[in-house]
Amino acid sequence: MRLRLPDYDYKFEDGLAEVKDGILYIYKPGAFKEIMYRLTYLIYGSEECVFCHRKLRTNMLELDNTKYFSQITLDHLVPQDFGGPTITNNLRPACSECNSTKGNMYPDEFQEYMKFEGKKDKESKIAKRQFKKDLEYKQRQRRLGEIESVNKEWFSEELIRNIYVNFWITEPLGVMYKKQESFFKNYKRLPKPIVISKNRFLLDGFNTILLGKYNFCDKNIKIIVLENVLFEGYP
Repeated sequence: MRLRLPDYDYKFEDGLAEVKDGILYIYKPGAFKEIMYRLTYLIYGSEECVFCHRKLRTNMLELDNTKYFSQITLDHLVPQDFGGPTITNNLRPACSECNSTKGNMYPDEFQEYMKFEGKKDKESKIAKRQFKKDLEYKQRQRRLGEIESVNKEWFSEELIRNIYVNFWITEPLGVMYKKQESFFKNYKRLPKPIVISKNRFLLDGFNTILLGKYNFCDKNIKIIVLENVLFEGYP
């Protein structure tokens, strides 16, 4: 798949990466997520929530909460809980309130949920309870892999044998690995895909690789290849 990039050349002042002629060149190991965050703001801006369309409060005298918010964040459209990757195609600027309320819902689910928010009539309360019940069932299906969580078109169908990884383990595995390990034990599948560059360098998903290797299921790792991204961080 192609990573969504700004339609102009851009170079990060701190030298992490640059966009040139429609290609993202990454120069620093371990900086992929930070680069994705910055690029998302470049593409979509940082002053309007994608969900409620309120504007970022730049003047502290602007106190109308129906028009303004105070903090911008980035939301994963496909939630991270269901394998949503941290790439610009899956990130959008959102106010902290919408991002927190949306949680691990998909955009259409969040839109449906907001129809009931704040309503006190009996019919709305019944509809909201039914929505939550249906949502819980659907989320369990996603965790079990019974319904797709991530757009199939994002995954590579190519058989990739060699991936370059610049990590080594010198201390006990962290919280994120333990969380993914718990998911694997409960649902018998790997929770997240990995993301690699066109020249086959791992950009995100080291815990997934470890989990696959330790449990002899590395052939089931789903891979997103960013065809317009090159990692140039090693001599």
